[in-house]
Amino acid sequence: MSNNVRSSKLRNFFVKVLSGKQDIITVTNAKLFIEAICDQSDPATCIQRIVATAHGFPALGSAVRTDTSSTFLNGPIAALLQYLQAPELKGICGGDILRQAILTIVDPPLVWDAFIEAVKSDHVTEQGIDGFSWLLLQLVSLPGEKARIYSSVGENAQILGKLLGSSQLDVRTRGRRIQHIVDTIKSPIKSNTPDVDGPGGRHDNDFVDIHKIAILPTPDELASKDPFLRRAAEVYENDAKVCDLALHIDNQFRLLREDMIRDLREEILSTLEPGKRQRRGLCIEHLRVEGVLSDERQPWSLQLRCTQDLPQLCGKDVAFRKKFIRDNSRFLKHESAACLMADQNIVALATVIREDDLLAKIPPILCLQLSEASAEHALLRTKTAKNTKLVQLNTAIFAYEPVLKQLKEIKELSLESDILHWEPGKDLPTPSYDLASGMLDIIASLEKDSSKDLQRVLRLPRSTKLDQSQAACFIAGLRQRLSLVQGPPGTDFNRLFEYLCLSSDLCLFRNRKVFHRVFNRESNPSLFK
Repeated sequence: MSNNVRSSKLRNFFVKVLSGKQDIITVTNAKLFIEAICDQSDPATCIQRIVATAHGFPALGSAVRTDTSSTFLNGPIAALLQYLQAPELKGICGGDILRQAILTIVDPPLVWDAFIEAVKSDHVTEQGIDGFSWLLLQLVSLPGEKARIYSSVGENAQILGKLLGSSQLDVRTRGRRIQHIVDTIKSPIKSNTPDVDGPGGRHDNDFVDIHKIAILPTPDELASKDPFLRRAAEVYENDAKVCDLALHIDNQFRLLREDMIRDLREEILSTLEPGKRQRRGLCIEHLRVEGVLSDERQPWSLQLRCTQDLPQLCGKDVAFRKKFIRDNSRFLKHESAACLMADQNIVALATVIREDDLLAKIPPILCLQLSEASAEHALLRTKTAKNTKLVQLNTAIFAYEPVLKQLKEIKELSLESDILHWEPGKDLPTPSYDLASGMLDIIASLEKDSSKDLQRVLRLPRSTKLDQSQAACFIAGLRQRLSLVQGPPGTDFNRLFEYLCLSSDLCLFRNRKVFHRVFNRESNPSLFK
């Protein structure tokens, strides 16, 4: 039977059921009705038609409860749950229609209880566990007390273990979101309605507490497209306009870390989809696990043998290979970052351990250092993969990592009241020093004429004139305890600040490359008392 003929028969059956002319009393009819639903090309219209008739939801409930065998759960039920995952269904009546369909499936709980037992006993297929994880996530996300009814399933260690240990990324991601939501529901100090848009639960490295977040992203995190970043308005309280230090540090940590991860994602994406970007790191394919290297100099590292020689060394003798490796220290640079991939899936971020003698072998042997958390998973995936490859990364992780570590350690912040608690219209405190009379004269002169040449009075090497806004910034930097000055690089204004190396107690001086410099009065003591 052709697809068109089959679809036509299913549409007719669908209409008969909704009109009450066809009952769902057999397993065959139940399968046909579910198949007829899934055959509809527009899920939103289909569900609306079911809602609009008196026989719609009762027929759906009868269909899903007709058979509770694992075969039925993994087949028609799983297909139905896959169909209900259509994004447009969430937008109908604020998601209320979708919630009605979900509750029709699980209440009374015949099919739901059977699904739970099937998951516990490993009697579900990949399609089945996908449908179950999505359904459970919807149930624990229900508003108010309804979510508590199903939260016990979400906190069941056996079920949670099945979800978090799944080979499917979507299932693992839902498992972590379920775990996070259930923890929120259980907490007596939080709202009964879980904050599904807050931090935590998106992947295996997403936590409310930044101290639990590993600096380097995990494979699941790199694959995730939903990072938690606060809006600016959320960082400040609406009434007092006061930013909490812990919240400020949390926000800065997440923003800076997302900058790093974004660069990593883009670089890895350039390997998976070469047409998207021109910049690509070294990519070595068809690797095989050779063994483990362990010595007194380094912790253990995984050895990977190249089944094909490296293009730079192909056809060269050992002497040339050793010289090339010795003279090109940036080629597979020691302790550089790399991404280990198996069949186009990210397995782990690793550190290259450059062993020159092993690299010069024919064929070469690469050494990678893996974290303890990712080592077991990486070994299992590379052992069964058809193509294991290594992508050397150019992202400057070394520039981010120490700053992110220090952000985790911050307990106090210098000038916290000025940086976090200042409000528009409020005067900033004056510096802890007094300006000498000569500098006061310069300020007074600039206030009268901002274009005054400062070369002679400040003993500058060249003529330096400021416009009105530059002069105002210069004066503010001297009179205020805290100043933030921005300007394009290479201007007289920037050179003036760099030459003087002075200002308030703390001056953040930023050009287009965003560098910070702390100025102090010791550089020009004659201008201060």
